Amino acid sequence: MSQHDNTAEQAIASVPASEENNKSGRPRSESSRRAILDATRRLLTHTSVQKLSIEAIARKAGVGKTTIYRWWPNKASVVMEAVFSQPAFQNILPTPSNAKQGIRIQIEKLARQLAGKHGRIVAEIIGEAQPDQEAIDMLVKTFLQDRYDALAAYINGGKKNGEFDPDMDTDTAIDVVLGPIIFRIISGQEIDDEFTEQAINMLTKSLSV
Repeated sequence: MSQHDNTAEQAIASVPASEENNKSGRPRSESSRRAILDATRRLLTHTSVQKLSIEAIARKAGVGKTTIYRWWPNKASVVMEAVFSQPAFQNILPTPSNAKQGIRIQIEKLARQLAGKHGRIVAEIIGEAQPDQEAIDMLVKTFLQDRYDALAAYINGGKKNGEFDPDMDTDTAIDVVLGPIIFRIISGQEIDDEFTEQAINMLTKSLSV
């Protein structure tokens, strides 16, 4: 446990129980936590992930740095939760009629999520996470894993029903599906409808028997 964590816990422990709740009855700590996430999202509209600092988030949220370190070990973790907890990034998909349609709706969903400023922020998150294995694990958990699981289900289903080659390696196929989109955002290129449609057509053809 870091010194920041110990300091924060001691400060919280010293607050009388009667003072821990705000007027609405919600724990004051939860209110601060929401303020931190909201402040992070607002700052990211005009500040890059690289230039964003814990100090700036704390000032914007009206809290101390120790309050931030109570919940998150580093800046990357705060940013990822602030960004990927937004409704726009939820990976809720309709039930497809077949595996190819499943892949199509997943690509279309991901393309919409990564268009415009969201794509810029996610690209910066990916870059920020590279030197830190803990941050990479967080990126997989909060963003990539749901998409990976959905694609794995579609591809494995297609292998069983004859849409795709049964000997195809699922992990490699997922890399083929996600690779063009991830490359597009980290290279600073726009993800538009034309690119999305062409990517879907090429990918479904390459995966087919």
